[in-house]
Amino acid sequence: MILRIFFLIAGALFGYVLIMSGVSNFNVIHDMFLFKSIHLYGLLGIAVGVSFMAVQIIKRLKIKALLSGEIIEAPTEKPTRDHWIGGLLAGAGWAVTGACPGPALAQIGFGTLAGIFTVAGIFIGVYVYGRSQSS
Repeated sequence: MILRIFFLIAGALFGYVLIMSGVSNFNVIHDMFLFKSIHLYGLLGIAVGVSFMAVQIIKRLKIKALLSGEIIEAPTEKPTRDHWIGGLLAGAGWAVTGACPGPALAQIGFGTLAGIFTVAGIFIGVYVYGRSQSS
């Protein structure tokens, strides 16, 4: 129960940071893609750097997952054509909607109606991908 409360609080704080940084604001995203504003590039760069360091620490210390207790593995694989196509589709979706999954959920929490359509599109995309892989 304590872990669930921790994750709820951590998720709420993460959503707050997304809202306050402008990552969930369509106009801010739009300006970033048009190179009118570069502050999100700095934010994304920091996120990539922190994530990289965290993954390296997790791998070196063989840290276990909180819920399952299993050692977290982070295998490295070379990008394939599918990765490039998926990245381009995700980027196009981000440019059109102004949000990726995290900010889309933050938009819903903040009361932005557009977030509902973005999250619906994410679920539809995951469903279609799953159906295409099971065939």
